[in-house]
Amino acid sequence: MKISGCFRLVTSLCSGLLISLVGFYLAAETVSPKKIKFFKNEPNGNEKVRVAKNEQLSRDELVNQIEIYLDNCQKVGFSGAVLVAQNGEIILEKGYGLADKNKEIPITSATVFDVGSLSKQFTAAAILHLEKQGRLRVKDTLANFFDDVPPDKANITLHQLLTHSSGLPNYVYKGDFAEISRQQAIMLAFDAKLKFQPGTKYLYSDTGYGLLAAIVEITSGQPFQVYLKQHLFEPAGMVHTGFYNDPQWSELPVAHGYNNRKHFGSAATRPGPYWGLLGFGGVLTTVRDLYLWNAALESDLILSDELIAKLFTPYIKEDNHGESYYGYGWAIEELPEYGKMIWHDGATDSQNAIFIKYGDPDNTLVVVLANRIDGGLFKKETFYGTDTGLALGNNLLKQDFNDLPNYAH
Repeated sequence: MKISGCFRLVTSLCSGLLISLVGFYLAAETVSPKKIKFFKNEPNGNEKVRVAKNEQLSRDELVNQIEIYLDNCQKVGFSGAVLVAQNGEIILEKGYGLADKNKEIPITSATVFDVGSLSKQFTAAAILHLEKQGRLRVKDTLANFFDDVPPDKANITLHQLLTHSSGLPNYVYKGDFAEISRQQAIMLAFDAKLKFQPGTKYLYSDTGYGLLAAIVEITSGQPFQVYLKQHLFEPAGMVHTGFYNDPQWSELPVAHGYNNRKHFGSAATRPGPYWGLLGFGGVLTTVRDLYLWNAALESDLILSDELIAKLFTPYIKEDNHGESYYGYGWAIEELPEYGKMIWHDGATDSQNAIFIKYGDPDNTLVVVLANRIDGGLFKKETFYGTDTGLALGNNLLKQDFNDLPNYAH
């Protein structure tokens, strides 16, 4: 999902208008990420965090400031799990709010969330894992994998699919939860009109990542979900990561999603995932498992240094006015005072996630998973995970915790 600059926001105009008129907003079943700007404001009645600008905090002081900050966020609506690590060591891992309001089950660091388009990074890693084995190359074209690809799409490369520069439209499927086959999904992509000549522009495209998931299956001979579990999740120790309807969720705490007070139920029991979602959604995980995923990438456990560099290379600018570029399943920005920021977020109709890696001297990592989204057609959407994660990361870099997310006002 990406929610702005780096990520698009997809809504269904007709259904959004209808539901807004009756007081609810139903986001499209999978909402792409939207980039939330950092906002500097006072906490508005909550406990202020007093830290001299650029003053270096001790470990205990830093943890205390983060906890005060997130407590303030919870008071004004944040509901989710947060993990902060520096130099590979977890310094905070905690839950806020309720995973299930009806049963009053609290969120903990072990709560499982739907992470939306964070799923794209796993699809990209699977493609590079197959390249590591010599079974494909990112410069291969669709014609290398499909006999029935139309001429206008035959020369689209895997690189272009990975970087959202293929020209394919954002979303061509009948719905995230429509029960369609892999072949039906492929034909919907092939029948779509290209938005531009492949390789010439950027357009965020779930459709492209759906084709990449199909290519993983065709090349490996394994179901997409099985390939990711065996070759990515299990080697990384991500035992609490999987897909909709996995049997393991019956034994684990799974967050229920909420949007404008509407209850969307547990992410574990959603239909599918079907081919209107595979490759760019349908993954459930925890903050700890995403920390383990980051550790696996940094230790070359799954991919070589050369292939990891491909993930994080800023290939194409996401918009003409910003400074964010897209790699393979990740967005990359250069922060003037703090170095590189590598990140992605994702959203469904009621849950929202963000994963941020900073290139500061402390190698700061911020993971926020949230089970609340607010807003609609006549009100700007609030993505509590993305907004909280970006503001928290900004504060960690500055060691100044007086910048609250926009929803805190």
